[in-house]
Amino acid sequence: MVGRLLGWVSVALALMCLGADVMAMLERGAFGLLGLGELWAALDANSMIAIGDAIAGHTFPEVWNPGITTLLRVPGLVLFGLIGLVLLVAFRKRERVQRLFTS
Repeated sequence: MVGRLLGWVSVALALMCLGADVMAMLERGAFGLLGLGELWAALDANSMIAIGDAIAGHTFPEVWNPGITTLLRVPGLVLFGLIGLVLLVAFRKRERVQRLFTS
């Protein structure tokens, strides 16, 4: 049940990313998918900078750049959509098999 809930939440996030992509497309006049970093910066750029400084300061700087920054370039629609679909397929309701003889 928790897996399906997380799957539906992830699909909802993918649809929100799609809405942001459409709004950005209307502003720019060209098609393009927004990466997670662009979406995060649109919500709160200061938090992204603070977390980047914290991760680079308390761990190896390579963890943030190129590690996490590479992940932040992935389009949110693709990432959340794939995660949601995988979770929904993995945790789908399965039909029960009727057994004639039980022990």
